[in-house]
This record gives sequence, structure tokens and C-alpha cells, in this order.
Amino acid sequence: MNAPELLSRRSNLDATLLGRTAPLPIASYFDTRWFEHEQQQLFSRGPTYVGSKMMVPAVGDYMTLPSTHESKVLVHGPAGINLLSNTCRHRQGLLLDGRGNNPNIVCPLHRWTYDLNGKLLGAPDFDVTPNCSLPSTPLSAWNGLLFAGPREAGADLRDFPLTDDYRYDSYVLEKMIVDECAFNWKAFLEIYLELYHVQAMHPGLQKWVDPDNYEWGFGERWSYQTLGIKDGLEAQVSPNYQRYRDTILAYSNGDLPKYGTVWSILYPNVMLEWYPYCLVVSTLIPRSPEHTTNVVEFYYPEEVQAFERQIVDAHQAAYAESAAEDAQICTRLQRGRRALWLAGQEDRGPYHTPHEDGMIHLHDWIRRQMDTPS
Repeated sequence: MNAPELLSRRSNLDATLLGRTAPLPIASYFDTRWFEHEQQQLFSRGPTYVGSKMMVPAVGDYMTLPSTHESKVLVHGPAGINLLSNTCRHRQGLLLDGRGNNPNIVCPLHRWTYDLNGKLLGAPDFDVTPNCSLPSTPLSAWNGLLFAGPREAGADLRDFPLTDDYRYDSYVLEKMIVDECAFNWKAFLEIYLELYHVQAMHPGLQKWVDPDNYEWGFGERWSYQTLGIKDGLEAQVSPNYQRYRDTILAYSNGDLPKYGTVWSILYPNVMLEWYPYCLVVSTLIPRSPEHTTNVVEFYYPEEVQAFERQIVDAHQAAYAESAAEDAQICTRLQRGRRALWLAGQEDRGPYHTPHEDGMIHLHDWIRRQMDTPS
């Protein structure tokens, strides 16, 4: 087995960020006014990730979106994919549940019927069909992922150098999970965007990836962290990661993957994750200062998803192990900061560079968007 080229802690972070950026104040994790300002300054401007083409690959396919409390639905119409309201224009009943395929959209309450573009086709016993189409939201696409809002993800990612590693449109959706998290959304991203904790908190992961072999890359509204991979011979402490490693190497005939993993982000809240034979989209939806919904979508190459279930099962077990460890970290961060918040105290520790370069970039971006001084 030949190890990939050593990356060895490379980072292109603008050195001036270290002089102008400081960790965010404790209030930013609990104060409702700060939270409302975030919604206006960070989230209302987009790009807003809504789903993927792979959720509705065929004409007639639909999938309701948990991130919107099912109020929106992706529908594949004859001319393409639409993001429609999922409530009937008559008495606002929910139209569709989950995922399926229908030639039309029919309200189960009074049989109002819409076409796949949202146009009302018929309303029983009305002499004239009301002019009541379902509201539709314009969409833009990047590598099979669909976005709404005034900003286009494709424009924000135009200079993203790893586009070819994230070809979601050549994969198929395996499943979606929804996690409700009792902590602030920024705590989640701070852990996602630093490598300082990997040695201490991820015993299985840190024997698969190489925490000392990484590269940071940064753009205006994105960043990535590429981790190298161990040679596969180091003793594992995690049965899940042992199975994951053995399964990957068996499928590749012993050849190591291009990376151990790549974690990227499109601000403010869309995490794009690369793993061997898997791509993940993880989207954070802030509900309140101390409540965050995380919607996680798993995509695999069609031949792996259909015929190599051992890879899918092993990856998801390893992923779940690391996700549970991250949740423990976020919970401890929230508890510690909440204790300071209730005591009326402030504290800001120093950054480690390059281990925490992603967090530095995040904090600087948030401050600039919020127009908040350091």
C-alpha cells in the first residue's frame, strides 16, 4: 500500500485574520437578540440549501423537506425540479408526506388537484376552478445540489478547488437522518472546523485518518480541510473503524483512498463531506440559541449502494461513532458557556494555528457579516 503525498499541516489562511479576529462573545451562544440578528444577516441572504436532484430523480418523484417542517416539497415535473409549497391553497392541509411518485398532487381532504408544477387543475364542485397555484421557489444547482435564495451557490463556489471531488450528481441518495441538537449551531461548526480535538476525542477516527497530515484551504464563503490517511496497518481501538478500514481496503484491493476524508463548508451552514465511496451533506438549521436541527444526507455510488452494502453499513457505523463523540463535545461546550453566561462572566481562549484555522476563518466571516467588532 502506497500512502498519498504528505500534506503536513499546510494552510493558506490569511495571516491578518489572526490580528483582527477573536473568539465570539459568550452572549452569541445564548442571547435571543444576537440570534435574531444572525437570522437576518447570515441566513436570510443564502444560499439556502434545500435538497438534491438525487432525491427526486424521475418525473413524478416527490420528497418533503424536514428542514422546513414539511412545509416545502421537491417535485420532479416534466420540465425539471420544482420547490413547491406543501400546503393546499384551499384550507392549508398538508398535501404530501415523505417520498414517493405521483402523476399529480392531490389534497386528501377535498381532492383539490395540482399538476407537478403546482398549477391547480381542478377543485371538486367549484363552477370555475380558482386561480390558486402552489407557490414555487426558484432554484439553482451545483453538482446536483439545489439551492434557493438571492445568492447562488455556484457563484460562491466558483473558485472552490475541490469541485471534482464532490460530484454528488453521479451518486444516489441512500438515506437522510434528522438530529435535534440541544446546543447552539456555532458550537457544531466550531468543532467541525478545527482539528485540535481529533487526537483527544476520536480514538477510532484518528487511527484511520492522519491528524498530523492535513491541508486547509479558504475562500470568501467556503473552506476545506483535507486529511491524509494512515497506512492501514496501525492497530485500531474501535471495532467500527476496524470494520470500516478492512471493508474499504478489501474493496480497493489494498489501495489507499485519495484522502482519509475531506470536510468542507459553504457558509453559513452547509457542510460537504467526502469519504471513500461516500459523499455527505449535513445542514444546520438554527431553531433557537440553544436548539439546532442537523439534517444529514448520505450519498453513495450507485454500484456501491446497490451491490456493496458492506461498505454502506461499515461507513455509517463509523460515521455514527464520530458523530456521537462530536455531540458530546458540543454539549460540554454548551454547558461550560452556559455556566459563564448565567454568572455574567466572559472568557475567550487563544486560537491554535493551524489546528484551529477553520474556526478562525468562521469567526472572522461571522463578525464581518454581523458588523461586530472584535
